[in-house]
Amino acid sequence: MRGGPGRLVHGLRHLRRAPDLAALRAAGSPDELARLAIIPAARNLGISAAFLPADLRSEVTAALLACRVLDAYEDLDDRASAAAAVLAAVAYLNGDTDTPPPPPQAVVVRDSEAVDLLLAERIRDVRTLLSALPAEGRQRVGIMLLDVAQVMARNVDSPLPRTVYGRGVLGRVVGYVCRLIAEDACAGTDPTELAECLGVIAQLANDLRDRELELYGVGDRDELTHSVMVRLLAPSLGGFALLGQLGARTPSWGARTAMAYMTITTTAFLCTAVGASAAYPRRLRLGAAMLAARSPGRWAAMMRRVRRSVDAAIGEVLDGSPPLLGDPRLVARSAADGAADRSPAAPPLAPLIVGTTFDLVAALPDAPLTGELPETQVRRMMFADHLAFGAVEWLDPRDTDGLTALATRFQLAAADPMTSGDPRDH
Repeated sequence: MRGGPGRLVHGLRHLRRAPDLAALRAAGSPDELARLAIIPAARNLGISAAFLPADLRSEVTAALLACRVLDAYEDLDDRASAAAAVLAAVAYLNGDTDTPPPPPQAVVVRDSEAVDLLLAERIRDVRTLLSALPAEGRQRVGIMLLDVAQVMARNVDSPLPRTVYGRGVLGRVVGYVCRLIAEDACAGTDPTELAECLGVIAQLANDLRDRELELYGVGDRDELTHSVMVRLLAPSLGGFALLGQLGARTPSWGARTAMAYMTITTTAFLCTAVGASAAYPRRLRLGAAMLAARSPGRWAAMMRRVRRSVDAAIGEVLDGSPPLLGDPRLVARSAADGAADRSPAAPPLAPLIVGTTFDLVAALPDAPLTGELPETQVRRMMFADHLAFGAVEWLDPRDTDGLTALATRFQLAAADPMTSGDPRDH
């Protein structure tokens, strides 16, 4: 499968063009289909994949195209059969059955849906791409695809909250990619929850791009934008914590460049959607990603710049809210708490959210109120409230141990804001 500079130039040239569906249909081999489809199917993620080493690039490309096939079956017009079709598709892609499900019948509204539908029609070629991977790669991708398909099927049967869906679908994909490109960085730790944060961010960006008004129960783009940006608070903390760790520990320059490029482009979309400035203008984004990958210092500088841009975007939506993600204390907290605390009852996101919430609370006036709080302090309280509720929303309602541990964290932090660490230390 062709890669490197040729694939990168091809991708950049076609990134903003309408997909050439005729060329995709005419592709004479699975490899040619993959080369032509990766940009219209994965867009900036396809650009990122061009930086990966050849063996990883082939695996990631096959995995991404297979995910798009599953997405096509999830969006079937016949909702009664969609869940079964998704599960049948993943069974075929993984080689568990020899008969693919019938091609999906769906009304195509967006270009991305047309590409998904075409890939589903060529599911045999996508299976061939997967079958050509080494056994270890087939197993990695197969496990990820099965997990994703099961969440999609659940969502068809009973629509899931968007954060739950994002964690289970794109969060699972991000976790797979993290383990693939930074295996040593993930050794001894479980990046699942922080990877799910990045998955939620990507899902929220997709929902905003696709104007998913009905899914959020809103009436217009402005309401959707507000709903999406508020939901970014908690996952942004976890997502930036993971990116900070991976940037210093991922050995491949190409893999670091791929991560930086996706970070820069995804946050740029969210920022421009609300009228805030992106961290980098479009013409500089690829170069900025390549530069950030050169050293830990440059990576940290890129992350600070991106954090500030997301701060500004959230503040734009919440009308002048105080800075949050760019606070250097939170960067230190994410490096310490996020890396050290791995127990199931105290997942890495919990100490990060609780600590951040009470950092905000600690900045409120200590003296008794003699009137209304200043507007800036009201907004600080809004941030703290959103984060606290976000921590609860992140947990499974049936996870009584997790809820108890989170409640203990809040109780200890409320009693002493300087000791918002692990409740087992007290």
